[in-house]
Amino acid sequence: MNLQHADVRRILELLDTAEHLDSLDLRIGDVVLQARKPGAAPLSAPPVELPAAPPATAAPAVRTPPPAPVSAATAPVAVSSPATSEVPDRMIAIRAPMPGTFFRTPAPDQPPFVEEGHQVEASATLCLVEVMKMFNSVAAPAAGRIHSILAEHGQAVEHNQILMIVDPAEAEGAA
Repeated sequence: MNLQHADVRRILELLDTAEHLDSLDLRIGDVVLQARKPGAAPLSAPPVELPAAPPATAAPAVRTPPPAPVSAATAPVAVSSPATSEVPDRMIAIRAPMPGTFFRTPAPDQPPFVEEGHQVEASATLCLVEVMKMFNSVAAPAAGRIHSILAEHGQAVEHNQILMIVDPAEAEGAA
């Protein structure tokens, strides 16, 4: 059984929408998939192994870790950052379509797709989010000017994290 990109995306969507599931570790043949929601405790047990060709009636095994004890020293601290701030009414937030690594350039030796202040056309590629060696383009939903870039090149981003803010009111030729 081969695990396809669409399968991984669907598994990540299920994890993202599951209320009582913080992490998921699967092994399907030679492929190991380990996914965690932000703040989830690391799993100490090895990934659950699935048979290479599970019977049609078998459901995949999923382990959820017990909640980790939280002390004042290890408690997460809420930090206000531009990535979590509200977007002004007239502007459009460009969000990460999935958790992964944010890239501003198409290749290490290439210039960034866009810079703050650049004008962009609708559907223009703004950046890439890499997941499991698959690079996913993030396109501009509308023409406008790049107001701000909030994510750092090469850094991990979370699903739905604001990567950039586009001001459609400042598109060239806007009245």
